[in-house]
Amino acid sequence: MPASCAFSRDLDKYYYWDSFEVRLSRPELSMQEIYLGIFAHLPRLLKWLLIIRTKIVSVFGIGGPTAAQLNSIEIKKKYEVGERIARFTLFSQNDNEIITGGDDKHLDFRVSVLKISEGGTNKVVLTTVVDVHNLFGKVYLFLILPFHRFGVRTIMSNAVAAKRI
Repeated sequence: MPASCAFSRDLDKYYYWDSFEVRLSRPELSMQEIYLGIFAHLPRLLKWLLIIRTKIVSVFGIGGPTAAQLNSIEIKKKYEVGERIARFTLFSQNDNEIITGGDDKHLDFRVSVLKISEGGTNKVVLTTVVDVHNLFGKVYLFLILPFHRFGVRTIMSNAVAAKRI
């Protein structure tokens, strides 16, 4: 995780974190455009997995996106803190980083999408941090992590391949 990531100073307070990076071929994009280039274009397989996940965890009182929500992501010119951008709530934003996430009774998570330049190469780094609240949160996280890692890699590589970022 880059030192410029908002989460880098407090890593010890999170139960779990990961970071994935890709090359940014369109550095002129705003952070909101980069974020939407990644999160507003889910492949069919990931939509299907999210719908299945929502159905399974709903019996435990945990929400999630419906098929209608996944297929109708609103794209606006500008988002304000507190609004939903793609599927998550926008918590903060600046010229180089957007932080979104969600809170639930079993865990809270935050996602950072950060634009950096290293050695003349522009990159996007997607970092996820998770704070679990109880045993159910730990079990849930353990079960979902393989899908999370697959999903993040997929949406980032798809965004690069489609030249959205």
